[in-house]
Amino acid sequence: MKRVHYLLLLNIIFISSCSPGTKDKTSSIQDSNTFLSPLPKAFSEGISAHGGIDQWRSFQTLTYDLITPGMTQNQLIDLRSRKVLITDSLYTLGFDGDQVWVSPDLASFGDGSARFYHNLYFYFFAVPYVLADPGIHYEDLGIQTINDKSYNAVKVSYDQGVGDSPEDFYVAHFNPDTGLMELLLYTVTYYSQESHEKYNALIYEWQEIDGLHVTKSIKGYKYDSGRLGELRYEASFENIQFSNALLNDSLFSIPKVAEIDSLKVD
Repeated sequence: MKRVHYLLLLNIIFISSCSPGTKDKTSSIQDSNTFLSPLPKAFSEGISAHGGIDQWRSFQTLTYDLITPGMTQNQLIDLRSRKVLITDSLYTLGFDGDQVWVSPDLASFGDGSARFYHNLYFYFFAVPYVLADPGIHYEDLGIQTINDKSYNAVKVSYDQGVGDSPEDFYVAHFNPDTGLMELLLYTVTYYSQESHEKYNALIYEWQEIDGLHVTKSIKGYKYDSGRLGELRYEASFENIQFSNALLNDSLFSIPKVAEIDSLKVD
């Protein structure tokens, strides 16, 4: 199992010529409709097609089973604070709002950064809703064509100091007929901390739960100049549950038998 987890992480990491990691949001998320730049029509209509930001923000917690080839784990997220608890057969990983910890130790997680991993799949799962978080800039890119299919494209970037990787870029591609986001381009700067526009691609399949179109599965591809390349990894999300219940902070607290992962990996 550990080797499967390691290979999966390597696949994600080496998709970009540097190293990946989704946007690592570690600050509290406020119910704010204030944006740093005008909301492009394609993004606003896309969020509405997915169920609306108000519906997304009406929930307090989210849990799901993440399933990849050879691995199943449960992820629990406090949607307001973005605290995380991941339960795997080999380890338990948590984010208490400040530090990422692994129990019984970092060795049980395997190679790679637990801090990088802790909200990697949550962020992939939760787009496009999390692309309406505070501290975000938007750029309407108009129509873009990928693999001969046309999309309404919106580029997302972050204010300095927002999350662990403020140099990351995302380009959300919305189906012009349905409004749903079908493809996401993303960069990864967690390890290098250097801005670049060497994108990776995710293809989405959706399911409707509690009035929201949420991720059913993702497939990660290499990407170059409007074409998808090699399939590198895939994941599905099952047993998805939204709740208004308040979670006890002790769920995310660092246990006595645990090790803390640092903010950055050299």
